[in-house]
Amino acid sequence: MPSSAIRICIVGAGPRGTVALERICANAPEMAAGSPVEVHIVDPYPVGGGRVWQQSQSRRLLMNTVAGDVTVFTDATVTCEGPLTPGPTQYQWARMVAEGKVTDVTEETKAEAAVMEPWSYASRAFQGEYLGWAFADIVGRAPAGVSVHVHRTRATGITDTPDGRQRVGLEDGAEPLTVDAVILAQGHYDVDPTEKQLELVDFALRHGLHYVSPSSPAEADLEPIGAGQDVILRGLGLNFYDYMALLTEGRGGRFVPAEDGRLTYLPSGNEPVVHAGSGRGVPYRARAEIRQEIVPRYQATFLSADEIARLRGGAGTGRTDFRRDLFPLVAKEVAWNYYKALLLHSDPAGHERLLAEYPRLDWGTPEMEALLGELVPDAALRWDWEVLDRPADQREFTGPDDYREWILGVLTEDLHHSGLGPETSAVKAAAAVMRDLRDEVRQVISHRGLSGASYREHVDRWFSGLNNYAASGPPATRVRELLALVEAGVVRPLGPRMRVTADEETGSFLAVSPQVPGASVRAAALVEAHLPATDVRRATDPLLASLLAAGGCRAHVIPDETGPGYETGGLDVTDVTFQVIDRQGTPHPARFSYGPPVESVQWVTAIGARPHVNSRTLLQGDSIARSSLRYGMTRRADAVGAGERDAELSASAR
Repeated sequence: MPSSAIRICIVGAGPRGTVALERICANAPEMAAGSPVEVHIVDPYPVGGGRVWQQSQSRRLLMNTVAGDVTVFTDATVTCEGPLTPGPTQYQWARMVAEGKVTDVTEETKAEAAVMEPWSYASRAFQGEYLGWAFADIVGRAPAGVSVHVHRTRATGITDTPDGRQRVGLEDGAEPLTVDAVILAQGHYDVDPTEKQLELVDFALRHGLHYVSPSSPAEADLEPIGAGQDVILRGLGLNFYDYMALLTEGRGGRFVPAEDGRLTYLPSGNEPVVHAGSGRGVPYRARAEIRQEIVPRYQATFLSADEIARLRGGAGTGRTDFRRDLFPLVAKEVAWNYYKALLLHSDPAGHERLLAEYPRLDWGTPEMEALLGELVPDAALRWDWEVLDRPADQREFTGPDDYREWILGVLTEDLHHSGLGPETSAVKAAAAVMRDLRDEVRQVISHRGLSGASYREHVDRWFSGLNNYAASGPPATRVRELLALVEAGVVRPLGPRMRVTADEETGSFLAVSPQVPGASVRAAALVEAHLPATDVRRATDPLLASLLAAGGCRAHVIPDETGPGYETGGLDVTDVTFQVIDRQGTPHPARFSYGPPVESVQWVTAIGARPHVNSRTLLQGDSIARSSLRYGMTRRADAVGAGERDAELSASAR
């Protein structure tokens, strides 16, 4: 190793590790001129895709982001400090594959690319190939003096060396890496099961049952779930749709399209009977079908930069409350777009009145309620957050058949709105705004922007789930499939407020919905259809676990005005530079992290880089890359200065 080289280790070779690598390559010529830069990538999984986007997984597992909205490259909208180095989006790469400009891909990927549109939902395996190509392309175009070294192993720990560098331990006795800076880009990591999950594991072992704890569906063991067997799926989010696909079409069943666009499911006979439920009792809503390559990001009208700055004024004090201070602006913004879409074609005069009077009124005031009541006399058509969040709570059910018919109606209506898209459907217009407003909400609530109690109760326990349910659902295709499966009796919705217990008397899992009379099922298999929450306090990832034990990191705490505050499971990092903060509250100058490990420090960190919207992931990756290079250059300057001083002292001694 040249003594003048800057060495940076990136732990995690998935999308964020790839972004960090690209940003190091882009910034190195400016920030490390004259110094070699070595980048060491540590991950036991394939580069680019990492663990989540492995190419070997079932092609039935789809992304919930369209091909035109996926990238790892900067574009003209990205306002980062470093230079912009554009590259293809997932869709643009698919065109390169289809046109024969990229040939080193699987036949399955060639087949997907041949029919892909900007609004298509690629398989996760396809995304893995795109990311693998992007990683190789970044390495191939790396500037002179930048070298990339891949270590297909696991990082086990980080320690400081006496001279201030970082030693990264590697699994299986591999030689540790000694580097200047470390970027933690692990994404989702494994955690210890909760006490309740351990009880269910023990119960399943004692009674010969099958329990699937929270995990990625691609890695779950579903083989023990036999044909015709009752299985309970707890959760109706994105993981539910994955399990649904694996347990039906993945077992040999087929969907046959009808002339009206609906699907009919033809069972193979190998499927289990899937009983599904959740607290809300309603599956995640379908994404709107928008047939254009570039979808501009919504620009907030009421949650403006000035309002964000005003709300951020209370950051760190524990005074700001989500429900009281921020949500009225979010609600006003979402409803504004809902009513504009609702009235545009049905009542042009009402639309004009809305535009004139709505902006000057505050959300929830009698004046606002009066205006909306006059413009939309039918209360069923007015925007209602409670109806959106808990639609099943608005009615009573006579039994499972009644609930099943209601769910079929909900799915059918949702598909209708998805097909209309946000330009015509007021419901999907509101959902699109909820998705795009995440950046404004994130700017307010991240880095202790709220009180701890408000973050726990209003964000973690309410708004995050509602936002995902309404705005981060699956492709409409998945909802069409679910509709067909419910009609075929293969998937049986259980009901809202589902409770699952371990019934010792019968030695089975028992699921009931107190809101649906007679809705109960006993099963020998229970699948937790959701991912485990990232929590550094329960991390089994050896690097994070050892770092926490040694005091090199800590869980993020959001303060209240009084009391201990809210200790979250997020890995505590600084604002802007994303330096890891140790147990004593000191930011480490050479350790950085972003993405899912820092959830709650930043809000909604799992969203990947999106083109044409000044993506936060790309901005953060650039900031971290520049900080790493800057620290490496500072260390190099200090080392050179120390060497010169030693030489001078030696000369004077002679």
